[in-house]
This record gives sequence, C-alpha cells and structure tokens, in this order.
Amino acid sequence: MKFVSNLPEPLKENNILKNLFLPCNRDSRGMSLVEIIVAMVIIVVVFISGFLIFSSITRRISSQSAEKTISQRATDFILFLRPKLKQAIIRDIPGNFRIDFVGTETSIKFVAPYTEGKGSDLGMYGIYLDGDKIKMSFERIDASMDSYEFPSGFSGSQILVENVKKLEFSYWDGSSWQNYWDTKNQEENAKLPEKIKVVFILYGGNLEGRRIEKGFSEEIWMGQ
Repeated sequence: MKFVSNLPEPLKENNILKNLFLPCNRDSRGMSLVEIIVAMVIIVVVFISGFLIFSSITRRISSQSAEKTISQRATDFILFLRPKLKQAIIRDIPGNFRIDFVGTETSIKFVAPYTEGKGSDLGMYGIYLDGDKIKMSFERIDASMDSYEFPSGFSGSQILVENVKKLEFSYWDGSSWQNYWDTKNQEENAKLPEKIKVVFILYGGNLEGRRIEKGFSEEIWMGQ
C-alpha cells in the first residue's frame, strides 16, 4: 500500500530542514564534549604515569651503575691491600737495619716483598689518605741503603683510589682494637697486630642532587 502525504510541498520542505537541526538523541554515535574531556584526562594520566615510571627506572639504573662502579673500586683496593699486609714483616734487631711496622688511624707503613716467590726483593710501602684519595708510596730496599727506617713523609706516591670520603685503620692486639701500632715503641718482642681492620667510604656520581656513597669494612688477618 502506498502512503501519500497530504501536506503541501513547501510545508514538507520546511519540516525536513527543521529536522536537520534537532539535537542528537542518545543513540547518536558522536562524542560529547564531556566524553572528549574525559578521554583527554585519561591520556594525560597515562602519559604522566609512564613518564614517572620511566624516570624511576632511569634513576634506579643510574644508582645501580654508580654503586657497581664504587664496589668494583673498593674490591680492587682490598685485593691489592690484603696480600701486601699479609706479607708484611718486621725485624726486631737494634741498629739501622731494623724493620718496623707503623700504623696510624689514616696510614700504614710496612715492609713486604713486592714480587712473588721465595727470595723476593723487599720494598717499603706507605698506604695513606691524602685529601679525597688513597695513595701508596713505595721505595725499593737494596744493598745501597744505609738504613731501613721509614722516611718521615711519603715519597714516590701514586693514586690507588679516588673519590674517598673516609679511610680508617685499626689494629687488633688479641683483646681490643687499637688506633695506633708502632713496633719501634715495643720494648721487647716486637710483633705485628693479629689483624687489621680497614674502613672506608667511597663516592661517585649524583642522583637528584644527592651524592652516591657506599661504605666498606674489611678485617685482614696478618700472616694467614
């Protein structure tokens, strides 16, 4: 059956134009202003969250990298110091060729072989803190020397570790820790400390304006 409108043609055209400007109903697929704002807010939140996560990961990686570098420097220092101290010797005899061990809170002077094996040549070592650096002085002992007494200072120094905040030595006498150990002052039966404790703090790099630091402590048993 065919439906025929009884409206005049001009009136039909006006109704069509009016319908074009009617508000969209709930079934419309277009996005409202509120929906657009909500979508933008979600995008901003996701972006900020991603940025914060990325920044956190970057900081953690930077911190871990700096700490790893510091730990490696500390390990290298201990691996050098431990065998040298274990080989330290003294010679408790009167005269110029007496060999002593002198330890303070921030330095150690001792004599030890500087090459491996029996009959190795001896050298005078000095390990000490100079500003923010751990340095080592060395002097070879040979037949031309008229005395084995340690010099007053540290000659021929080279850097062992940089970026050092603290270096501290202490000496175990069998019952308590001592801040000093000097065999020159031991009237009889001069001996080395049973063990030496070295405590030091290294730093490297900055994270959010804070300097990254890490402390280390090692006890070295002498002669073992």
